Amino acid sequence: MSLINRMKQCVIGGVIAAAALTAFATPAYAWWEPGYAYRTKINLNAAAAGITGEVARAPVLVRLHTGNFSFKDVKADGSDLRFVAGDDRTPLKFHIEKWSPAEEQALIWVDVSGIKPGAAQAIYAYYGNKDAKPGQDAAGSFGGYKAVYHFDAAGAPRDATANGANASGGEGRNAGGLIGQSLKLDGTALSLPASLFSAGPLSTSFWVKPGVADGQLLTVPGSASLVLAGGRLFLEVSGQRSAGTPLAAGTWAHVALSSDGTKTSLFVNGQPAGEVTGALTAATGPALLGQGLTGEVDEVRVAGTALPQAAFQLAAASEGQGAKLLTFNTAEQTEAAGHNYFGILFAALTLDAWIVIGILAVMLAVAIWVMIAKGLLLARVSAANDDFLDAYEQAASTSTGHDGLGDVKAGGATGISSLARLYQIGRRELDRRLREGRASGSRYAIRAQSIAAIRSALDAGQVRESQRLNRQMVLLTIAISGGPFIGLLGTVLGVMITFASVAAAGEVNINAIAPGIAAALLATVAGLAVAIPALFGYNYLLSRVEEISADNQIFVDELEKRIAETWQDTDGPTPTAIAAE
Repeated sequence: MSLINRMKQCVIGGVIAAAALTAFATPAYAWWEPGYAYRTKINLNAAAAGITGEVARAPVLVRLHTGNFSFKDVKADGSDLRFVAGDDRTPLKFHIEKWSPAEEQALIWVDVSGIKPGAAQAIYAYYGNKDAKPGQDAAGSFGGYKAVYHFDAAGAPRDATANGANASGGEGRNAGGLIGQSLKLDGTALSLPASLFSAGPLSTSFWVKPGVADGQLLTVPGSASLVLAGGRLFLEVSGQRSAGTPLAAGTWAHVALSSDGTKTSLFVNGQPAGEVTGALTAATGPALLGQGLTGEVDEVRVAGTALPQAAFQLAAASEGQGAKLLTFNTAEQTEAAGHNYFGILFAALTLDAWIVIGILAVMLAVAIWVMIAKGLLLARVSAANDDFLDAYEQAASTSTGHDGLGDVKAGGATGISSLARLYQIGRRELDRRLREGRASGSRYAIRAQSIAAIRSALDAGQVRESQRLNRQMVLLTIAISGGPFIGLLGTVLGVMITFASVAAAGEVNINAIAPGIAAALLATVAGLAVAIPALFGYNYLLSRVEEISADNQIFVDELEKRIAETWQDTDGPTPTAIAAE
């Protein structure tokens, strides 16, 4: 396949790809508030997360990181962050547990309603408003809960709701907890206010990673307890004990109990793990979490209602390791924000891609310099040839042939004109042979062999002129053929690095892959950006070189004919010589 055909296929392929991206791109037809420059659609896939029932209302954990969010587009303190329901009109209450732009990590709890396993649902994260004031509502994000403990600060755990039911004890922290910071269990229990555990419907849930196989996981005096014995978890209510369920040491598990007034159910990781009939009575003292246990605890909640199993399935699917509930679309921008797609691409470029693009930039600069310099040179040569031809024809019409070709006065054209240089070769060769002829007695004529020798000298000069005209054109052919391949090399390396980073992170989503792939493709675009102008410039310059070479060929033929007709010895004086005598 020829080089030009390969370039045509590359260009056509690029056009088709661009058209496909345009056709399948989904424009933003609605926008909650125009003051926000960016928004990210967050999809809630309840079915994929294993949620089997409807959840009327629940706090959903949104983890933001480099794979799904750009912290460069939001205010440093996150005060312009907002969440809106899928109708793109209803603001949602939210609470920021952790905001760390330096680490490019954030943990946000968003109050979401009406989650159904068979229905597609989404929320929007809006940001990029420099005039926005802080908008989070911690208390409103946990409606229906009596107390919520994140362990996000040092000291005794504080209640994140508006109820102020702060706990006591439990001051140890592990910065690398399941969600954010976790509570370190060292055998001393975390004490929760007895007022949280009143009689009637009740739900309690938390994440736990026990370090031992035996101990009191939760004790609510006069009401219920969760006992860990032999690596199995048991629910005890009023002297009744449920069937045990395994709870492995050193592994995070979501544990919850829910009482509706007739029975109390135990759930582990959102699945039923035991049940005891009868209602819970009011606690007679503070509840103790982790008495005599080692390990970690995170995200403790107490609700004054009997939450359904789906609520615990939701917590297990959205908060734990390998959460499957949320997927993130690529960020959208308003027209006012300028759709700085190239800013996204350049920000995602890896070192190898920058090296490739740098090489291609040098190649493009060299190609442009060659095209401009060679174009100007060919224009000057062509104009000088025209001037020389005018002077040559005028000198030829007045020449008597006595003293050879004579000197053609073409002004400044003589130094740059290829025809002038060829003429000087012919004149020099003819004069030398005329001098030799005079010495041998043939004053005005030369032999046929000398005409052939003169033609050989002219042909050699013509070859040198062709070399001079084509000098540095090879740099354009290198740019044409090498640019796309160097760009393709950068793309392949970028794609390899992107997939390797995704594999190392253990997270597969379009927002983790798309920036790296798009940035890698930028190397191929750079290669085509070098090759396409070089291809057009090379073809144009080549046509100009061929025109000048054709003029050189014609001039050499005419000059040879003139020499042969005027000075060739044909065993007697030529007509011109006789007329001259």
